[in-house]
Amino acid sequence: MAGDIVVIEADPWDPSDITVEMLQSLIDGGLLRPVTDPNRPEWIAPSGELELRPRDGYIMSFVSFHERGLGVPADRFMRALPHYYGMELHNFNPNSIA
Repeated sequence: MAGDIVVIEADPWDPSDITVEMLQSLIDGGLLRPVTDPNRPEWIAPSGELELRPRDGYIMSFVSFHERGLGVPADRFMRALPHYYGMELHNFNPNSIA
């Protein structure tokens, strides 16, 4: 039917290899905010789990997004777009859009 959204099963992801040191390089480059409250950190590095499940109030993001200028918190449009489509931010990469 016209207007239906087709969901294609994606290949499983490899565990993340991002480290705190890699994220520190983003902070040093001004692309990621430093952690200001250890009890409620602005970001949390993944710990090798097979399926990332962000804590409530957190989103999953990719280093490549930050390297290309997508900041957090994102502007209103970038928060509304995934909400409108019922998707997560990481679903909006160039290959999935094409």
